[in-house]
Amino acid sequence: MLASMIAMPALLTAFGICAVESWKVLQPESALFAAPFVYSLADAIERNEVDQAYAFIRAGQDPSQPIAVRHPVVTRGQSILVPPLLWAVATQNSDAALMLLGFGARFDQASAVNAICLAEAIGNADIARRLRHLAPPATDSRCEARPPGDVPLLAFAVR
Repeated sequence: MLASMIAMPALLTAFGICAVESWKVLQPESALFAAPFVYSLADAIERNEVDQAYAFIRAGQDPSQPIAVRHPVVTRGQSILVPPLLWAVATQNSDAALMLLGFGARFDQASAVNAICLAEAIGNADIARRLRHLAPPATDSRCEARPPGDVPLLAFAVR
């Protein structure tokens, strides 16, 4: 009886390992075993793959240089250019926003106001609060001048 009580957890563990390894052989591209491949910084931010977004920055991509983005909801299917920080805010990816700020994204008063106003426009008080905390001193984040609409990111597109 005691021997079976000791052996049972070992058998269950061995069975679990075999099941996982079998699945890995059958589906090696599964997200359980590797992060999905992303083609750009914009993709990495949108998919919340902060490690891969950081790899683009480490490889030399400027975290302040506008990137082309397109999303069926966030940009209403339009392809637009926006700074990566605004894309992180628009996709509500606070981890990517903080990573971008930590690794050199421009965050002067104008870009801080844009990011804070976008966070408020999409209703993400948490990101807005974090950005206000990190904003340069004397940043005035009054947002009433931004046009209202169902796709606030379009108001911040690089023209």
